[in-house]
Amino acid sequence: MGLNKQLVKTLFSVTIGIGMLIAFGTVNVAQFITTTSEFKPVMRRYDGSDITVLNSRHLLDSLDKSMKRIDVMRAEWIKEFDMYKGKANRALKHMTSTLPLERVVFNALTRNVTIHIGVAGGSISACRYGYGYLIRDFMQDILSVPVTVNNAAIGATDSRYYANCMGAHMNIDNLDLVLWEFAANDYTKHLGPWAQEEFTRMILSLANQPQLVFVNFFHGIQIKRRTPCINNERIASVPISEYYDVPSISMPDAVCPIVKKGDYMQFLNEDKSHPNPKNHRLMTTFLVEILHTALSNILDKVESGVWTHTMNVYEQFGDNFKLPKPLFNETQLFLPKCWSALATKRSPNMTLIPIEANGWEAEVGTGINPSRTDLKQFWESKRENASITFRVDIAPYLDLNCTVSIVASSAGHCGKVRAYFDDDEEHSAIVDGRYSYKITKTERISINVKPGNHTITLVALSENPFRLAAIATSYNLNRFV
Repeated sequence: MGLNKQLVKTLFSVTIGIGMLIAFGTVNVAQFITTTSEFKPVMRRYDGSDITVLNSRHLLDSLDKSMKRIDVMRAEWIKEFDMYKGKANRALKHMTSTLPLERVVFNALTRNVTIHIGVAGGSISACRYGYGYLIRDFMQDILSVPVTVNNAAIGATDSRYYANCMGAHMNIDNLDLVLWEFAANDYTKHLGPWAQEEFTRMILSLANQPQLVFVNFFHGIQIKRRTPCINNERIASVPISEYYDVPSISMPDAVCPIVKKGDYMQFLNEDKSHPNPKNHRLMTTFLVEILHTALSNILDKVESGVWTHTMNVYEQFGDNFKLPKPLFNETQLFLPKCWSALATKRSPNMTLIPIEANGWEAEVGTGINPSRTDLKQFWESKRENASITFRVDIAPYLDLNCTVSIVASSAGHCGKVRAYFDDDEEHSAIVDGRYSYKITKTERISINVKPGNHTITLVALSENPFRLAAIATSYNLNRFV
């Protein structure tokens, strides 16, 4: 599918017309100010002084390259799997708004700035051949601007972990596109939608307001069950997508007819659990469809002249922006802070450092596999009564007390610990690190900790090892008060 000849002719005319108007100094071209969603994010505030003239030919070329590349990708998938035609519609049923991405791409094309992509998720996303790197390469190619990826995905994590610890792994003030993959792990752990909504609200509340996209895969464990292709999309990302106007991609909806026939290994690695490179390329194709939509919308706005406003009008959105009432959550994780042993190979240093450790050692659960990008590090008890102590600093907020949680890197053979604050052993909490799968398990140990400097001590209650992955603090605010 190439560009319609009339569209090319029209856009070329618009390009020439804009060029002539600019030459005579009659047009000041900058960002558009219309919005299709009441949930439009806060806009980054620029004074407009460094904005160059919109290069409509550059936009037109980018769209043309995008459409041609999409045609090639579609042809490849139809030939290889005989499944792409019609599958994109099923995968992209919850397309919603691409307005933040349009802003990002427009800024990049007109100001030659870098686009920053962030990836959050579990082991499905923590691989070097993943969709995050593939869409980076694609965008860099067709837009001819620098694109970076901060792949903060870590195996066995879930949305609850990232709701508490996102800031420990991502430069959240420098994101333009966030790709979020939690549907498979959250389903395995029987998590409801509250943490996904919390993470969504955190992203939508960022001052630089990136485009958020839900990237939903399935895991081999789910395929082998009586009801294959099931994840927690139906109870979480789908209603959240529709309510907050966030695009959501469903790999199960795209390929489940093939999976139900038993031909699922064409989508999985040799471990029969994780998506293979072909599966990631298919997800990238769906992401390209979203980028294609954004580019088309940008050209529509150029043709209609919406881009003639100055950037100062973006301040109107900053003054009026307000998230809607939560769909599921009555409380908000406010000022979350996290000290984590989990890391990535790009940023391998753990922030969870003890002030004293007796019978505990730092271990690495993954990292040997060269295709993985994560480091599943943790502190592991080596004997019964082994103790480890950490210092945490909790910043005050009004006159409220803080909630403190610990994150265990769980497994079937793990044991329990007793956790207490400031040598107060009488008021301790018992945390069980055992679970049928190797997962992160977030457990509250107190909801009534006063702000200030504290120590947290964990004591192993058996010979079975306990694996500590992180300590997190936050204030839980009632949104309806």
